[in-house]
Amino acid sequence: MRISKQPCSSDQRKQRIIDATEQHVLIKGFHKASMSEIAKSAELSVGQIYRYFAHKDDIICALVEQFTQRKLQFMASFLDKKDWLDRHFTESSLDNNNMRIMHAEIKAEAARNPVISIIYTESHTLLQKRAITIMKQLYPSMDEKEAMARIEMLITLKEGLLVRWDFQPRPFSKEIRQMYNQILDTILPD
Repeated sequence: MRISKQPCSSDQRKQRIIDATEQHVLIKGFHKASMSEIAKSAELSVGQIYRYFAHKDDIICALVEQFTQRKLQFMASFLDKKDWLDRHFTESSLDNNNMRIMHAEIKAEAARNPVISIIYTESHTLLQKRAITIMKQLYPSMDEKEAMARIEMLITLKEGLLVRWDFQPRPFSKEIRQMYNQILDTILPD
């Protein structure tokens, strides 16, 4: 007896394509993630993929949009300094590692591809606006320029840690933790 698969909606197929693309990008990067491999992982044909996405860039844009939504969901956590280093930079967190890799891949693709550059810039602007809103809620007397400066410093700190991921001694030493905590106290005062 054969059990047939439940029919998929258009949105479910799109999500399967995006998920398959993400998995291949995490392993191989955007350029080496082939449409045939993505189709196979999504259990679709290449032709079916092109029914939902006109170009590979369209899939990448959808992936960037979802990545942005994930970042928006944890924005409040990002701006909470309690245990900040451990929450965002633990080696054991697969999701943190995948986010780190995907961030690097998207940034690299945006540097080469003007279509992705536009959506990456839009993503940055959306995240920045959300961060400013949260900062102003946390620090009502802080003006927008100061909130923006503090957010930019925090982003610079995080992106620097991501770039240096493979060279960071872990677990973090007492001295490194103390230094980061001092910096975080400056950026996110009590």
